[in-house]
Amino acid sequence: MKNFELSFEDYAQDILPRRMEMLNSLLKHPFPVKSLFGKGQGEKNVIKKIGRVSDFKGLYAFIQNDEVIYVGTSEKVVNRLSYQVKGYTKYQAHLAWEIAKEYDLYTNKKQGTPNLKKAKNIIMNMHVIFLEITSPLERHLMEVYSCMKFDCKFNIFEGHR
Repeated sequence: MKNFELSFEDYAQDILPRRMEMLNSLLKHPFPVKSLFGKGQGEKNVIKKIGRVSDFKGLYAFIQNDEVIYVGTSEKVVNRLSYQVKGYTKYQAHLAWEIAKEYDLYTNKKQGTPNLKKAKNIIMNMHVIFLEITSPLERHLMEVYSCMKFDCKFNIFEGHR
């Protein structure tokens, strides 16, 4: 493949391990989801709370009981996190849907309708970290790398949705 600034070896041996060190450092001081995305908290407020002037490209990770359970990437991290916490479709609130399935939380089990309210309450009691990564390739590689490193139980790589 052409058009890559760095080689596979550069990513595998240097870039991704350094990014993992950064993530591990961020894990020492995660943000409580509830304090960022509680009732009445909009994206602008969240951006301000985390010391940024605008949304950013990068990676985010949800933490439950000191364990990273889900890692995602986005070109607008705060916006994406907001959808994960407040969204209603399978694609907006993917983590909530996966949590509902894992914990057997349904409003109508026969129809497979997940109880997103209960699942989102679980998410609100989690913590979150995020890391700015501007390179799309590096973001995607880091998502897979960190999911494997942390053994994230809610990330699914079965195809493009």
